[in-house]
Amino acid sequence: MNGNKLKDILVRYGIATVGLVFVALGVALSIISNLGTAPLSCPAYVLNLKWPLLSVGTFTLLVNMTYLIIQWALLRKDFKAKYLMQVLASAIFGYLIDGCMWALSWLHPETFVLRIVLTVLAALVTAFGVSIEVAANAWMLSAEMTVGAISQVFKKDFSRVKIAMDSLMVVISAVLAWIFFGNPFGSGGYTGLGNVLLARTPGVVIGLGTILLAILPGWMMRLTDPWVARLLRGRSGRSGYTPQ
Repeated sequence: MNGNKLKDILVRYGIATVGLVFVALGVALSIISNLGTAPLSCPAYVLNLKWPLLSVGTFTLLVNMTYLIIQWALLRKDFKAKYLMQVLASAIFGYLIDGCMWALSWLHPETFVLRIVLTVLAALVTAFGVSIEVAANAWMLSAEMTVGAISQVFKKDFSRVKIAMDSLMVVISAVLAWIFFGNPFGSGGYTGLGNVLLARTPGVVIGLGTILLAILPGWMMRLTDPWVARLLRGRSGRSGYTPQ
């Protein structure tokens, strides 16, 4: 491997790690908003609410390892050793989530309007982070890699598979919350759908914010992709994930 190629690899992975920082910040903001979190983060959050001795970041790593096993089962001989880099990416991502949660521990939004603002900000930050990841063409998070693997094996459109997977994660999280807390929306006492949507109950895993974070980041990437392209001086990546 020549020096230029090694430098290019280091630069790309460094840029992708910056993307992970923004995505982790988006997760932290969504949790603090108490309106619900991004669909693919719902399982880790509801598990953390049940077993708080393990952090959201730790459960995120464990959930991502489950995604990795699913990829291996789907791709089989097409699963390449380099995909194991997801383990390191997931560990870094988990630590970053915990770090962002700690850094923002002072933030306690009291009003519904402020919580909506935080949720929209979380969507924008997440979109920016994912745009950076894609442009860097290095490691990506296991959830997106799993969507890509399913898309490849079953020859389905990436965006449709992502919608289906997002929906499945929300359903699984709702079932877990119901089993753990008797409330499909989170750990707080269920006193009506209105109270959940307006964040009048604590520990909301699935709520208005979940809906917004399922829709807004993908839409906002139409804005963030050009920003990132300019910031990275035209460096472009792939849209989504396609195993090589």
